[in-house]
Amino acid sequence: MDNLKNLRKDLRAWGRYWASKETVGGYASKSNVERLRECCELGGVFSSDAHLFSHGSQGIKVPKHIEDMTKRVNQLSDNCRKVITGRYVKGFTGQELRAWTGLPEIRSVEFWLLRAESNLLS
Repeated sequence: MDNLKNLRKDLRAWGRYWASKETVGGYASKSNVERLRECCELGGVFSSDAHLFSHGSQGIKVPKHIEDMTKRVNQLSDNCRKVITGRYVKGFTGQELRAWTGLPEIRSVEFWLLRAESNLLS
């Protein structure tokens, strides 16, 4: 990372990616009654959710730049990791971030966030 601005841009992209993996994919395209009707009429179970299992035993296919950033974040100390995750994945700021990380005050959060970003720059 060449500067703090680019690092924060990369961390926002990293956070959005992992935040999207934490959320539910939305409503089912078919109701339970519709699935049951298909099962009875056609003699089998059909799912529009087949894409969820397309990766096989590999799990989630993580892009290389996201995987690299994840490895770097995982190497940080516990407080640094918590603050980075809370800020960029959970989207917390201020008091929310302080409460979520369990740090005593907002100045502590700012300290650990700056320390984490500095460690990621080097």
